[in-house]
Amino acid sequence: MGCFLSKSNAQADSLNDIKDNTAPLPEQSVVTYAAECGPYSDKNGSRDAPAASEIAQSYGFKRYEYQKLAKATRFFSNVHRIGEGGFGIVYKASLDDDDVAIKKLKIVKLENKLEEIEYLSVVRHPNIVKMIGYCSEGEDKLLVLEFVPNKSLRHHLHDEDKLLEWSKRIKIAINSARGLLYLHEEYFSLANFLPDTGNINHISSILRGTNIYADPEYGDKQRVSEKSDVYSFGVVLLELITGRELSDKQGNTIVNWARSQIGQALDNDDYTVLVDSKLEDMYNKEEMIRMIYCAAASVYKPSYSRPTMKQIIGVLEGTISHEKIIDWKDIKTIQGRPTTSLESLLGIERAQNFSPRMFSFEELAIATRFFSNNRMLGDGDYGRVYKGELDGMAVAIKKLSLWVGAQMGGEQMVNRINHDYQYLNKLIGYCNEESDKFLVYEFVPNKTLRFHLHDAGHKKTIDWSRRKKIAIGCAKGLAYLHEFCTPTIILGNFTSGIILLDNNFEPKISDFELAQELPNFVTHISTEAKIYRGYGAPEFLKDGKINEKVDVFSFGVVLLELITGKPSVIREGNFSMNLIAWVAPQLTQAFNTHNYNSIIDVELQNNCEIIEMIQMIHCAAACVYKPAKTRPKLSQIVEVLQGNMKSESIWIYSDNTYLKDGPQY
Repeated sequence: MGCFLSKSNAQADSLNDIKDNTAPLPEQSVVTYAAECGPYSDKNGSRDAPAASEIAQSYGFKRYEYQKLAKATRFFSNVHRIGEGGFGIVYKASLDDDDVAIKKLKIVKLENKLEEIEYLSVVRHPNIVKMIGYCSEGEDKLLVLEFVPNKSLRHHLHDEDKLLEWSKRIKIAINSARGLLYLHEEYFSLANFLPDTGNINHISSILRGTNIYADPEYGDKQRVSEKSDVYSFGVVLLELITGRELSDKQGNTIVNWARSQIGQALDNDDYTVLVDSKLEDMYNKEEMIRMIYCAAASVYKPSYSRPTMKQIIGVLEGTISHEKIIDWKDIKTIQGRPTTSLESLLGIERAQNFSPRMFSFEELAIATRFFSNNRMLGDGDYGRVYKGELDGMAVAIKKLSLWVGAQMGGEQMVNRINHDYQYLNKLIGYCNEESDKFLVYEFVPNKTLRFHLHDAGHKKTIDWSRRKKIAIGCAKGLAYLHEFCTPTIILGNFTSGIILLDNNFEPKISDFELAQELPNFVTHISTEAKIYRGYGAPEFLKDGKINEKVDVFSFGVVLLELITGKPSVIREGNFSMNLIAWVAPQLTQAFNTHNYNSIIDVELQNNCEIIEMIQMIHCAAACVYKPAKTRPKLSQIVEVLQGNMKSESIWIYSDNTYLKDGPQY
């Protein structure tokens, strides 16, 4: 069998053709095994099994002459053609005053196995198309099958004028599953009919054109088993759930599209986007959820752990819990969420929260030689930073701007929590004396990421291994603030300038304490300035509201800096352009040609791991170019950058359409 199909208008080749002539759609569906099998030949090339006609006749099947079947179809005219599958073309015809479906089989050599008519002669099940007769004359092999009048499942799913009701969809799913169960377990072993499963070179060519249904784990020389049909059946369930075509105009398959939608639906208990909009709310939610779990377990789990058809039937009917076929770890994998605990993913052994020390203004003034410019490390949005020494330890002392200090009361300063996490710049203490307010941090000696990437006087290049380490460390730091801390801490102005580097190029995120206390701190920055810097998310620039997705966007810009070696705003003479706008067309070309040299820093070309680079490129694209609500979480980014999760979980082919114009400002 190998690939279980729901083909449009493919009479006797379709998964769910209709057996009830009176109802708009049946309460039964038929599974066509003939669509997935081919004619017989032995090792010597003989095309006719000696006992085939005897077996067929013993079961009442009629043998037809080729000429008669040719005339019945007007010599196989396309006027009579009703479908095509991997193994042949199907025609509608009239024989003995009855409508029939005639399948003209392609030439497919299956070694040392039963002829298809032998198999079909002993298959009897209400959900499997019935065989009436056959023709076997030399190279011409045809099957005469019952004609099922009500077209295919796909026809009814995509008929804009009619609604395929939920009650009929669930019955189609259950009865189709019963047909497969009969083939898999109750009567027939698939391996007895397929050719040698260790050498089935014909499979990939046979399934060409219908490969969305084909199990991706099986290639030219891979084994085919019942699990292949389970995968294909899962794709059909996705069709029943979503009402979508197998692929859209951009080439995005239903399998890729549904992955993220299933994750969001299960996470938020909101099925609006996932479920066929034509159904509106006219479906049984419990039945829908059961079908979603069956589809997810069939399609997204590896073959060895996919459920059996018997288990799927049990879940669909509600007699077996969905936990029997899919557990919390599987669900997290489908959602693109960490499969381990957040603590393990981020390397958090324990949270060390304690109140920092309070210093006097005089202590800090002396430590910085009275805030001498010779000690100044930088001048940022929130104040100037000086290098100092306290108790024999080098520290960074931030003298807060008046506007920042005015928003911070004394109690806030005293109760400030110190998050002692390796990728955050450690807060040591503070000063709160009237208008003079300071924050005291550990001193990180190797300047900022921006300095190492973009300072004109700095010639040494950061190698790939360090850039990857910086990216992962920053992703973990932001994931810690977003997903581990309570309440959530959002920076709102994450840039390469607040990423400090130690002597081993381990990153430390600074300024996060200000974000905790000042949730609206970035509103003082003009829109023009935020655009100029190139880190502002479009939705933030529009309404000034801050959430985790704003940080995700800015992190994506930092990834682009690491990838390209270019600053967030590219300036050439009087011309300037945001990095994200410059990268968009370059990425489009790179994704189409699979040549990424145009966007990779020239200092890194031929000196980076291309697979790791592509993973980072996908992460950057997902953070920057996707709409806010579909941007990934930072924990997902960590998983992809570490190679624990495929980058396709956050960026798929159809997402390339987001690159056309880039983020809209």
